[in-house]
Parts: sequence; C-alpha cells; structure tokens
Amino acid sequence: MQEFMATSERRAQLYWWFSTLFAAELSDEQIAEYDTYDVRSFLKSLSTLDPMREAVAELNDAIARLLVRTDRQLELAADFAGLFLVDPKQGALPYESLYRGDAKLLMQAPMAEMQARLDRLGINVSDKYKEPADHLAIELDLMGNLIIHAAEATTAAQRESWLGEQEALLHEHLLAWFPRFEAACRAADQFGFYGASARLLGVFLTMDANYLSLVKPAQSAD
Repeated sequence: MQEFMATSERRAQLYWWFSTLFAAELSDEQIAEYDTYDVRSFLKSLSTLDPMREAVAELNDAIARLLVRTDRQLELAADFAGLFLVDPKQGALPYESLYRGDAKLLMQAPMAEMQARLDRLGINVSDKYKEPADHLAIELDLMGNLIIHAAEATTAAQRESWLGEQEALLHEHLLAWFPRFEAACRAADQFGFYGASARLLGVFLTMDANYLSLVKPAQSAD
C-alpha cells in the first residue's frame, strides 16, 4: 500500500505539472525554474524510464535553447499564443472537441461530456482555468484529483471506484484525442518547447494507461 501511495503522489504531480504547461503562458520565474537542480533532477528521473528517454532528451534540448533565448518569456508566450490562442484552423488548440468527430468545432459533445463528468464527481476545476471543460489542462488536472482520491480512499471498494474513474477519463477522453493534438502541436511549434512537452505527455499517458491496467486488478484483490 505504501508503494501505491508513493506512486499515486508521483502520478498526480506529473499530471498537474503537464496541466500547468498547457494552461497558460509561463512566467519568467517559471522558466527560470527549468535551470534549477530540482527540475533537472526531476527530468533526469523521468529519463530513467525507458519509454520516456528520447522524449525527455528532446525536451531538455528545447529547455537549453529556451534558457538562452533573447526575451525568453515574451518569445515563449508568443509561441503559446500562436499555438493555443489562435483561430481553430491554425495552430493546435488544446480542446477535445476539435479532435473528436467530424465537426472539428469548439464546444461540441466532448465538452458537454466532460462537464457532466465534473458535475457528477463534484470536482470543480473549470473555474480554476476559465476554459471549457474539454480543455487539456482541465482534463489533466482532473486526473490528478482522481489519483489523490484513490490514494486517500478508506476502503478497497472506494479505491477501485476511483481507479475506474481514472481509466474512464484516460480511455474515453484523453487517449481518444490527445495523439491528434500532439501531432498538430509538434507540426505547428517551430521552436519546439511545446511540441517536446506534448511528446513527453503522450508517452506518459500511454505508460499510465498500462500502469492502471495492471494495478486495478491488484487493488481489487486487496
């Protein structure tokens, strides 16, 4: 159980970190943190996981170029705006509705599905981001919350239920559209920081789905 708790904390932290990357422009203070021992150690620890090694290397290269970039905060903010705050026909907007179904429009069925899920779970993260419920940052933030709920569950039945909610969010939402978003982000991001971040997140989502497929039966057997 201690291993499950430690892994849960680590998973939640990763989801929340990725959420901050796609939620808003990074401040200069946040960018400076990428040049600290803590962040370098964090990324080094991720690189020890074989599926993540190449993606971490790509992100480290983008970070190294970012840290010496002239007016780095303004330039990265411009990258963010050019990718995520433009007309839906340009860039790579991080909304599920654009990547599921044939409409390729904002505020479609996936947004309503996500809002219903948030309402049912009683977890309000939409106000925190001031975005439609199918925004990538909201889905990632919700996953972090679901993980902590599972870790804090007092019975095996409660824990299994929260693990089931994680699997549902991953397979019914995130994994159903993120690969297309990742491809669009990598194609549109000329500098490469957000493209590399999307690649690493894509690897992590696949790894996490595999983890849940293994841990859920084990937890159910407790």
